[in-house]
Amino acid sequence: MSSFDELSGGARDQITEALRSNDGRLGEVFRLREEGVFTSADVVARGAAANQGAAGNLRATIRSIVEDFVPQSPAVATIAGRSIGGLLRANAELGEEARAFLFEVRTRLDNVAHSEEAIAEEDSQIASSSEVLERNVENQSGVYVYTLPTYFRTPKKTDPDRFLYKIGKTDRFVGARIKDQQRLTGLPEDPWLLRVYRSEALSPSEIEKLFHDLLGSAGHSRGTGRYSGTEWFATNLDFLDAIANAFGLEVQETEIPEE
Repeated sequence: MSSFDELSGGARDQITEALRSNDGRLGEVFRLREEGVFTSADVVARGAAANQGAAGNLRATIRSIVEDFVPQSPAVATIAGRSIGGLLRANAELGEEARAFLFEVRTRLDNVAHSEEAIAEEDSQIASSSEVLERNVENQSGVYVYTLPTYFRTPKKTDPDRFLYKIGKTDRFVGARIKDQQRLTGLPEDPWLLRVYRSEALSPSEIEKLFHDLLGSAGHSRGTGRYSGTEWFATNLDFLDAIANAFGLEVQETEIPEE
């Protein structure tokens, strides 16, 4: 596979302009990179991402193109591959060489994203981090966000940037609430606790309503099945963290591998 530096000047210029002119977060992070902003912490500080995890995903996408970087995290590789697919769709005018190169990069990312060995290792890391978060929030009330491993890796068909998360409140130990639900509903997999949101000024009920109302207003659909429950939403962690940051909520999170 050819590297970015080995492309002709015209192909490099086309890809660079496609990244620079992107009107989403990817473009924001690329333009910051051109200014000399390279770390995830600095990207967040400049307002181009809700958290360092989101910033890391965006940086990984850019690095996979211009640095021939291959993330070892299947989750990151999946996100980067989808971003490159979006870049290709939004820039139909790209020349043959530039398009072929981006397709090659996406294929390389897909190989990591579908590696059973890498997925198993990452699942183990996330599950372990989720257990740590459960222990850390013992005896704390708040609003929790959890999902199942299958849902974590399965985007909605109608929107590849959204996944199913359960967003609900508890007035006691968050981890116990999740384990109670697992026993009562017979979940097919052990759930992963990914976020807990808390506030000194707002009650868990008020925080939960805030999230549910804003998710609904933004068109992030919720479960409507007869037995599916209304706390399941098709959304993403970046959007949830952006809500939390906007309202000054305390965020406790499970560590998800960035690279």
